[in-house]
Amino acid sequence: MVLGEKKVIFLRRLLLLVLFGACLWAGRNGGGGDFLVLRTCVIRAWSYDFSHVYLKNVSGPFFYPPSALVFFAPFAIPMNWSSAIICNLVFHSISFWVLWWGLRELIPGLYETTAFKRWGLCFLFAIAPVHLDFIGQNINLPLAALLILTERVRWKHSELNQFVAGFVSSIVSWIKIFPAFMTVTYFIQGGRSLRMGIVAGFFTGFLAPWIAFGREAGGLYRQFFETLLIYHDKNGITTNSALNFPGLIARWGEGVLPESLWKMLILGLPLIIAVVFFLSVWVLRSCRDNKTFRCGIWSMAMGLMVFLNSASRVDYFMFYLPAFALCAAEFLKQSLKEKVLFLASFATMALTQQAMVGRDWNIALQHARIPVIGMGMLLFSLALLLKRHSQQTLFS
Repeated sequence: MVLGEKKVIFLRRLLLLVLFGACLWAGRNGGGGDFLVLRTCVIRAWSYDFSHVYLKNVSGPFFYPPSALVFFAPFAIPMNWSSAIICNLVFHSISFWVLWWGLRELIPGLYETTAFKRWGLCFLFAIAPVHLDFIGQNINLPLAALLILTERVRWKHSELNQFVAGFVSSIVSWIKIFPAFMTVTYFIQGGRSLRMGIVAGFFTGFLAPWIAFGREAGGLYRQFFETLLIYHDKNGITTNSALNFPGLIARWGEGVLPESLWKMLILGLPLIIAVVFFLSVWVLRSCRDNKTFRCGIWSMAMGLMVFLNSASRVDYFMFYLPAFALCAAEFLKQSLKEKVLFLASFATMALTQQAMVGRDWNIALQHARIPVIGMGMLLFSLALLLKRHSQQTLFS
């Protein structure tokens, strides 16, 4: 092995160690954020104190479907301070490993020597919003890890793996609603086994609260829908934290367009984009043998899932990681337009964080929805990449 290759391997391992250490340090506390709320509500649900799970919950807002109370039942196990820290560190270690390993396995050419520096730099900057998920004990961390793991399982073509991938993707959408976008994508492009897994996961998620809590599950579902209305009243899409496409329309349309018009656009434009994407997935499903194209469709689905979701905040940005990683790996093959779009989106993700520009500038940039514009450029760059690979596959 030549000296240059040894140096690259050393830098690669050093980068991984630094990132891993940063994530462990971020998650060193015994609990907090989403996990603290989830643990409190799970304990109350399994103590059959259903009136304090949703509407009268004092530990923080609980916006998860009742099925989450069943799937996270182990959270009800009593733990002291030291065991909570150990479990937390183990959990963060597994989540980080899945994120790193999964992307490395799924993105073609990502770990080649020529692409490694761009990949490492991208991950270092992209870790800023991901870092927030570790600090805040955010539920999006295990969801992203599960979706990446699901895609890795789906790449193995056995019927069992396809069924498992469909089942897990459907279960994830019963923990939070927005991953259902990925489930619909899988249902459109998948085969019989994948679709059977999705259907099985749907009924499992729906029936789990009824099996666990009996007829009280009906009341939990009713409270869940009521809390969703409360959430959108308190966290409207015109607030600074609403970093998504509907929030961009609301911010730029409010005071400029008639209220009825921009509210119609908030509903209509994301729906049109989603329908166009799903139709494209269906029409171009013959291109799925092209590994880069297949990975690009998955990365685009992960990105659009967050981009079009009116509830997306900065802690959702980790779902853009596959799109960033794929564009980074394909950088040398991209056209000038694709490179400019990718670098511009890269800059908006890296340079608009509070740690980089300070609190005041961060608020001003988020108010103008600059990070959302950057993510839009990223997805457009990825769309150009998909167009190029689909043409190569169809006309080769």
